[in-house]
Amino acid sequence: MNQNTQATEQLVHAGKWLHFKLLLFNINDRQKIWEYTEKPPGYRGGVRVIPIVRYKNKPSKIIIVANFRPPIRKYCLEFPGGLIDKEGTPQENGIRELKEETGYIATLNNYQHKDVITRTDPWKSNEYCYNYIVDIDGDSEFNQQPQQSLDLEENILVYELSLGKSLAEELQQLQKDKDYEISGQVWLFALGQQFTNI
Repeated sequence: MNQNTQATEQLVHAGKWLHFKLLLFNINDRQKIWEYTEKPPGYRGGVRVIPIVRYKNKPSKIIIVANFRPPIRKYCLEFPGGLIDKEGTPQENGIRELKEETGYIATLNNYQHKDVITRTDPWKSNEYCYNYIVDIDGDSEFNQQPQQSLDLEENILVYELSLGKSLAEELQQLQKDKDYEISGQVWLFALGQQFTNI
């Protein structure tokens, strides 16, 4: 199959957050069926933020959240984020999600690749995500005692971890001590930190 293959869609189930569909197409005169999920109409994508806490007199840290995910019945170590609301830019939504999930107030980092869209899991979903690095002033009075403002169904814990090569070890220690899972995005970021100063 390629982008020119003719296909028809069949809606199997329409839920609040996801639609389950079948994609029917022919290859070499044989009908194929692909199962996938799709976000409902009005979907504007998701947003994920990589929050860096910067201090004047000590090394910078990174904020990672442990978000309880019902499908796996466990907490998963992730970057803060969520769906983009009907109003506001993706950047504004990212700053808001960080504030709600962690209590921290941040500003958008002047990162040159800040408008790149990534696909979450394109083999089974049409979901996509904006990704932003944000700066948190760790010395600011507003970030000394951050208070979450979670929705009733949210269950999120906040961790301040080290940047650099020790991040992977700290993630694995949390996984061992707390029986957490680790998201692919966070783990790949941690592996990337292994290449700093090589």
